[in-house]
Amino acid sequence: MKRAFLLLASIFVCMTAMPVFSSEVDRIGTAVKVGNDRGDSALASGKSVASISQGDCKYSLALLENQHVQFHSPDAVFLESKIIPKDEYWPHLVQAEMSAGYDWSFKENNNFKSKWFGLMCESAENFGLLRSDQSKSAGGDSPELQFVKEANDLKCPATLTEKGWVPNVNAGRPEDYVFRKLSGANWSGFMFGFKSENRGSMSRINFCLVHDGDVLLGSAISNSKPSWIDEKAFEEIESTLRTVTFTP
Repeated sequence: MKRAFLLLASIFVCMTAMPVFSSEVDRIGTAVKVGNDRGDSALASGKSVASISQGDCKYSLALLENQHVQFHSPDAVFLESKIIPKDEYWPHLVQAEMSAGYDWSFKENNNFKSKWFGLMCESAENFGLLRSDQSKSAGGDSPELQFVKEANDLKCPATLTEKGWVPNVNAGRPEDYVFRKLSGANWSGFMFGFKSENRGSMSRINFCLVHDGDVLLGSAISNSKPSWIDEKAFEEIESTLRTVTFTP
């Protein structure tokens, strides 16, 4: 079932993972293994390619000057800042245990103005609307799994169809968001920027990158006024995501 998801997703991607990863290393010059295995680092910083092992999601991410990735199992956080902040000032994962499952989100400190996003890894099987035929097989789900699927669908509110990724009912009104299809060396996905009340700014960003039955979910929220998530930040985060390459 998990591998079958790739059959539809692979229509929209090119399977050239290792050459792209190698070219990024050649261009930037430094590769850093990020994770919690022996020899891994919890932090990659500056001009480098972070090779991240995050659960079943194994991928690389190109970092530019003043960009950093910090790993905390099960999450990772990307941050852009001239000075690496102390751990307590980084945006962080918040997990809430619910009666029928769990939920999670990322939180930033008040008036945090640095560009950032959090990353989590999930199986494509734990979604109900990620592809157009999934809802038909949801009848036998336990209440716990159904809750997980509903929570994940809210974080990834688009569906893969024969025409590619399209926003679904969970996305809300089209006038309230900016939607962007994404693709990389060996994955496809999408990105949402949900607009705030202030013209040209956004209150939050969600993105989902799908590879071989695994989903890399990303999220950023702005508590500052005005929001640091504007159209430029949206475009810059998109550029960062396009450097992602999933690795074996």
